[in-house]
Amino acid sequence: MVLAVPTASGKTLVAELAMTKNVLEKSGKALYLVPLRALASEKYEEFKKYEIAGIKVAISTGDYDSSDPWLANYDIIVVTNEKADSLLRHRASWIEDISIIVADEIHLINDPSRGPTLEVVLARLKQINPEAQIIALSATIRNAEEIAEWLQAKLIKSDWRPVPLRKGVYFKGAIFFDDDTIIKLKKITREPCEAITIDTLKNGGQILIFTNTRQNAVKMALKLAPIVSKYLEKEEKNELRKLARLILERGEVTRISEQLASCISCGTAFHHAGLIHEHRKIIEDAFRNFKIKAICATPTLAAGVNLPARRVVIRHYHRYDYNFGYQNIPVLEFHQMAGRAGRPKYDKYGEAILIAKTIDEKEFLMENYIKAPPERIWSKLATEPALRSHILAIIATEYAKTIEGLM
Repeated sequence: MVLAVPTASGKTLVAELAMTKNVLEKSGKALYLVPLRALASEKYEEFKKYEIAGIKVAISTGDYDSSDPWLANYDIIVVTNEKADSLLRHRASWIEDISIIVADEIHLINDPSRGPTLEVVLARLKQINPEAQIIALSATIRNAEEIAEWLQAKLIKSDWRPVPLRKGVYFKGAIFFDDDTIIKLKKITREPCEAITIDTLKNGGQILIFTNTRQNAVKMALKLAPIVSKYLEKEEKNELRKLARLILERGEVTRISEQLASCISCGTAFHHAGLIHEHRKIIEDAFRNFKIKAICATPTLAAGVNLPARRVVIRHYHRYDYNFGYQNIPVLEFHQMAGRAGRPKYDKYGEAILIAKTIDEKEFLMENYIKAPPERIWSKLATEPALRSHILAIIATEYAKTIEGLM
């Protein structure tokens, strides 16, 4: 089954129902594949609730030199794609017991760095466990049919979202939405994110701001801290000061942890892959509980970690690439970030906003992001470095001993 539906529309629930049914009725194992360690940790914490039903849940994301035989004792196993690749190379014996495989964020097959590993892992798991059920969870993509055909799976597509979403562009103190409505902000600041944050807080919402680098995420959180602090109640400030102390108590005190504690005491935070797990968890829980009002993050937060906010601002739509310099982000990635707008049960709507400096840029963003469908995704396994690496691994581990076996 390939499930291609918008971000935050309940894809994981479908996978959970299938995994628990498999484990309880067939006494099989479930393997849950994710692209990021942060997402693996979140899913592990989420799935532990099934232990009350006697289902054992495990996580493995590191030590690529081990087959982790201890995992044979568990029913639901959460791993990163790279760890799954390592387990296959080390011929972990318990892999043959897997009866259901869930591939989260399968559209990342399109990613030149991560995609080939995910593709090879799925192909080898299908070869080892031909009878295993495969569930692939995807964002809305244009050629989901091709993914389903490759996996020999049924495709389920939907545009339904639990919270309606509208997308727009901020330009000169106003937000122009795709439904032709315009919101004029009462307070205009030099930095657009400040004006949008103030408007969001005045209306009782939370905001998630995506930046293109870790450094920019930290800078933006520090810049917003004194602004957000003005909108906090006395009791909220006391709660946040406790969380700030907790940040300094958990892990080594560094410049980053001190900056994070300073931000949190004012109701903001930054979030990126460089933070330790304990700090990320404190931030995520505090945001879900409405204690932190604004998070400034890198796009890794869009890849699965469930932190919706009423408003999402994509501050930068370009990113530096080592080979090609600054490049515009894919439309699919924009949709992933925009999909985090709108908290089910709390918000009647979600808003995703890009920022333009000129009228020409506003029109460009409207045409190429706001109203544009996501791109088709393609296999990146044919790139020479990826193909060479995975072919050598298959030969070295004796999964294939002839040219025919490689095909």
